[in-house]
Amino acid sequence: MTMLAVAGCKTTPPEEEKKGEAAPQPGTIGAHASLLKLLPSDADIGDWKTDGAARVFGPAAVAAEGMEAIEADLGQAAAAYRAYGYVRSAVRHYIRGAEGERVTVRLFEMKTPSEAFGIFSVRSSGGTFPLVGLAARMGSKVLGFVKGAYFASIEYAGVSDATPVLMDFGRWMADQITSPGYRPAVLETFPLGSAQGERYYLHRFETLAGLAFVPKGDPTTMARMLDLSDETDVAIMGYPTETAGVLNYLFVIRYPSAVDAGAAYTAYDGYLSNSTSAAEQNVAVAPPVGSYVAGTFNAEENSVRDQLAKLLTGLGG
Repeated sequence: MTMLAVAGCKTTPPEEEKKGEAAPQPGTIGAHASLLKLLPSDADIGDWKTDGAARVFGPAAVAAEGMEAIEADLGQAAAAYRAYGYVRSAVRHYIRGAEGERVTVRLFEMKTPSEAFGIFSVRSSGGTFPLVGLAARMGSKVLGFVKGAYFASIEYAGVSDATPVLMDFGRWMADQITSPGYRPAVLETFPLGSAQGERYYLHRFETLAGLAFVPKGDPTTMARMLDLSDETDVAIMGYPTETAGVLNYLFVIRYPSAVDAGAAYTAYDGYLSNSTSAAEQNVAVAPPVGSYVAGTFNAEENSVRDQLAKLLTGLGG
């Protein structure tokens, strides 16, 4: 970009410019101000400093707004976000000290709080559940949380204890988001007592198939039988069982109509009846309740406490 000197104005000397920081494109700041203000700036969090400008991504590249396609950031993983009403996202890096400590923040804006909770449910990981935002999950080096229509992922790289760093960034960002958000209503139909962190919300079969605990002997046929789409809501919860380390995963699928639910039930139940997969032979699906189809991926484990019966009662069955 060519700079034009103007009498009486002083341009920033090259040595004072941030190394590696690209100048914002026309319209970038205004177009994405509401998103970028949710990312920390210098000195917002202790002695952490920004390392370069934030990059903004969207469903498609828009050069006039300084927006790149989400695939430029996430590659094939971008498909998971597109399945949840993805609007846009921003990525920024932070550094501290001389030992190379680094934090990478990704903030995703989705169409609704339900969609934000959904992507959080399938993209966050870890065995700790801190009080950040509406819900949060933390591993040894990464924190994910959801609040309002936003899902945030914060990653730490360095030799220090990551927990206080992740919590500082998470709490600061959560404080900037005014809407608390909410969990998808279909999750409220499940019985109490689920295992912590075992709540999932999704729409498409590709997302369902990505969950390791879901039996799928013939994914292609299973996808055709279930007939999931952006118009279906799938909710899953895991419950403790008598067997250590084994959960009973209940599922509910809301179809656009009772007719759709009936057709999917008949097709999926028939598919399971003909399956030679031992895991699929342990799946039980109940007759539809209105536009809902419910079942368990762990029928043997469910038989002890019969959480599925409680779920069907909650659905009105």
